Amino acid sequence: MIPSLMAVRYGTTPRLFSSRTNGWARGLTVGAVLFAVGACGGAAETGGGEEGESSEMPVATRAGVQIVGPEEGATVGGSVMITLEVSGMTLAPAGTMEAGTGHHHLVVDADLPTVGMPIPSTDGEYIHMGQAQTEYELTGLAAGDHMVIAVVGDGAHMPLMPTVADTVRFVVN
Repeated sequence: MIPSLMAVRYGTTPRLFSSRTNGWARGLTVGAVLFAVGACGGAAETGGGEEGESSEMPVATRAGVQIVGPEEGATVGGSVMITLEVSGMTLAPAGTMEAGTGHHHLVVDADLPTVGMPIPSTDGEYIHMGQAQTEYELTGLAAGDHMVIAVVGDGAHMPLMPTVADTVRFVVN
């Protein structure tokens, strides 16, 4: 039986990530990839901060994010308040590199950031909510269909691994 999680030795810290993200490991040497044997009974260490290194939540406390407003498929006016909730983690301002913390980023009508890279900051597309806020008012959206993805990143704007994200689609009239 092939385990669904792989442990990767990155620096001195073992990391766990889902097999769906194994493309991230392509550049690692053969000796760096270790397959987990048996059931995972503990939690992965958390960390981050090194360039190109993704933060991780302990296995036992998977983080989650939910966009609670607007509702999926809603029709809204020219501005829309995006309201977010998290579970399994604590919101903290950008720069905070403590385990189990992170902050929101909004991706507006764009793709998720590349795995293993910091979330970009592009006006109107990638919005950093670096003060640990849970609401953001989007203004100036053109009439029509729009999609917003909420992505939680660590203090260095690296997406948490596994990715902690939620998506909502709405229409601006």
